Amino acid sequence: MTSPSALLLKIESIISDIAESLSRGESPKYTMVSKSRSNVTQDATGIRLGDTTTQVEMFGRQGASAMKFSKVVTVLSLVYKLLSNGDKVTQRDAYYTLSGTFSSQHDFNSCFEDVLRILDVPRRTLGVTAAPKGSVAGAVSIIHGSQHIDCLMLGKSGYELPGDPTTLQFKSLGARYIVVVEKDAVFKSLCEKVLWNEVPCILITGRGYPGLAVREVVSRCEKQFKIPVLGLFDYNPHGLQILLTYRFGSTRMGREGIQHTSNMLWLGLHWFDVKDAHVKHFKNFTKKDQQLCDSLLSQPFINQNHKFYEEVSQMKRHQVKLELESLEDLKQFVVEKILKKKYIIERSFEEYG
Repeated sequence: MTSPSALLLKIESIISDIAESLSRGESPKYTMVSKSRSNVTQDATGIRLGDTTTQVEMFGRQGASAMKFSKVVTVLSLVYKLLSNGDKVTQRDAYYTLSGTFSSQHDFNSCFEDVLRILDVPRRTLGVTAAPKGSVAGAVSIIHGSQHIDCLMLGKSGYELPGDPTTLQFKSLGARYIVVVEKDAVFKSLCEKVLWNEVPCILITGRGYPGLAVREVVSRCEKQFKIPVLGLFDYNPHGLQILLTYRFGSTRMGREGIQHTSNMLWLGLHWFDVKDAHVKHFKNFTKKDQQLCDSLLSQPFINQNHKFYEEVSQMKRHQVKLELESLEDLKQFVVEKILKKKYIIERSFEEYG
């Protein structure tokens, strides 16, 4: 891992080069890892980011606008200050610190992602952690500093995962599965029904598309406890895309974005689960849903695994979607699916192995 002193020197060099270019009347530039398709290798086993870089000019035709360029430099300056003082902030707090420069959290995040690719290091190395976004409950205990949390005893909200989970230690309380659900509402419902009393499991939610912290916790628990990870998502293409994010990561945040993956199995929802649902529960596809289906069908993992390809093809054919909350008895549905091993691995419905 790159040391803080080495990162400080790198930032100083970047800022110095920019200042010298401006003094000479030239367009300053910075270099960052490219996330273009030509620098990304994706197959049925995962995603890999190459070493190709791209240059961004302040006033170049192919570069960012002068405004975006200056914002990236502002974030670099903030990171320099954090590293110099040994401070840590959440990404949300960092945005509020610079809210006079950035129009929104999204605006800040976009520039911060560029900084990650400029320095080519993980986010937490820069003193910036994700805001909490995810919860865990069920058959696991967590040690966080002097705290010992028995997740069997928590209420429906579970234990909120911190943005930096590296300080957490986990101990299984007899869990046989890790069940990851898409939404917080579903997580709370299964907590209220005490799912783990019938299926000993660790229950986790990333509240939609998962952040790095949640993916790290899922990956760590899978490796530490050597138990299957089962993913439960709405019946729509976005649900499956979320599953693939857990399995393969994303290049959005550079190399860090493709770390902490897990061999997540698809518990549902599948076409077989929803085909007999009342028509009132279905919603029609949007144009965006149709486009995502086409994108999924072109992905190597999907088109090389028959059952996944078949499920996406069914979605595209019927052009309807359905939310987990529409199921009459969600807990019983989940219990039966797990006990009957009705989850998709590659190529077929079968037992984890």
